[in-house]
Amino acid sequence: MSDTQGNIFLTVENLAFAMPLLAVCGTYAYFSFVPLKFGIPFLVGIFVIYQIQIQIKKVRENKIQNMDDDDLKDLALELDEDDEETKKKNEIEATKLKKKQARVEERLAVEKRKAEKAAKRIPSKKKGGRDDDDDDDVAVFAKGSRTATKKKK
Repeated sequence: MSDTQGNIFLTVENLAFAMPLLAVCGTYAYFSFVPLKFGIPFLVGIFVIYQIQIQIKKVRENKIQNMDDDDLKDLALELDEDDEETKKKNEIEATKLKKKQARVEERLAVEKRKAEKAAKRIPSKKKGGRDDDDDDDVAVFAKGSRTATKKKK
């Protein structure tokens, strides 16, 4: 086995041979730096939690092994019903999304028609040249939105 980085010291075999030494050193460091009144109950708690997990796995495996055909069929039906419910939900969401998209398209079409009608109503001032709409806007901005009566006062 060759290492891709070319490091001959960090290999799986060396780690396997070093595990006993690492375990002894780790245990020594744990008990020398952690007080016994905290360290031992902590280790016992971790061990108990591990044993409980093992027992739960065994109970689940025994339940699955002891299930008869009727229970397996019921379980399969439950899973199929869940799949059908998710399919129905997805279909409902898809129809809602399509309706929303149709509404948005309708609104955009109405706005486009309104803009076209407004463009037809307002004839351009100069038929062959450029639009002076920007110039009119700048003039209003420069004058302000004051009426003629305000200017006289």
